[in-house]
Amino acid sequence: MIQDRNAARHFLMRLGLCSVMYWFAIQELRMPSDWAVFVPSFVMDFSPVAVDQLILLHGFLLLLGASSIVLGLFYLPGCLLASGLILEILLGLWWDDGINDVVVRDVGLLALAVALTIDPARSWHLDNLLPAFFATAPPGPARGHVAAARRRGWPLKAGAGVGLLTAVLATGLALYATGSGGESLPGGSVAALTNAGTPVPQTSPRASSGPLATPTQSPSVRFDDWRYKQYAFQIYPGELGTEAKKALAGFQLNLQDEGDSVLVLLKATSARYKDAQYTVDKRDTAYFIETTMRDDPNDQENNLRDDGVIEVDAQGYIVNS
Repeated sequence: MIQDRNAARHFLMRLGLCSVMYWFAIQELRMPSDWAVFVPSFVMDFSPVAVDQLILLHGFLLLLGASSIVLGLFYLPGCLLASGLILEILLGLWWDDGINDVVVRDVGLLALAVALTIDPARSWHLDNLLPAFFATAPPGPARGHVAAARRRGWPLKAGAGVGLLTAVLATGLALYATGSGGESLPGGSVAALTNAGTPVPQTSPRASSGPLATPTQSPSVRFDDWRYKQYAFQIYPGELGTEAKKALAGFQLNLQDEGDSVLVLLKATSARYKDAQYTVDKRDTAYFIETTMRDDPNDQENNLRDDGVIEVDAQGYIVNS
């Protein structure tokens, strides 16, 4: 009876932790850009790869760790992976936002993952079941037979591990393919890039003139050909449309006349992100870029990595961002 209780308690602990890990893994794999706000700032600053790719990798590792624990296959490495991922999440949240309710929640999840790692119970584990397939009527001492059975069981266990990895990878790709999230701008917060992966000119060619002017690159990317056009909402000139107002969630827009140009001011409504400003030639059009609005609940911006401002000249070329 006590042994049954231990087995049930052990399995419920595994199932509880893995349910949380599965949920976050699915969300990250289906909508990576929605979770970019949770990537620590120091990782964003030094990562050589795009934020969305980091989130996809994180979601895959969560899926792999949860599957390993709930199946009891390579159980100890799975527990260590889960503990490391939760610790990484906890430290990242603490680094950017200090102690809050989410950090306290993750402390409890970390304690549960560590408890599973050191828990002596090993009930309903494939790690134990697979070697048993080779444990047939030993001719020799029981201890030697168990050791031999485990040695013979390793090829089967390794094959099961490859199968688990393949299944997790296929599931992750399927989740990503069926996802509906937007995409983060490769340049990060308020910095749109061209479809070639290089920054658009930072200053309009008309902005500099005279003998002391700094030479600037001529615009070469047409707005109609730009990969992010579908996410562009006009903010100057003219009145803001309904969709543009939704896209500007988290910012207060203010336009200041400066003669030949207009100063576009974006005042942040949360301490989690900063104000931004852009100078736009009066002959041009300014657009605010927002690749997904599902990350902006309650008129607050949760993901700055999908936002930006661009300027388009009368010929339809992007001249500033």
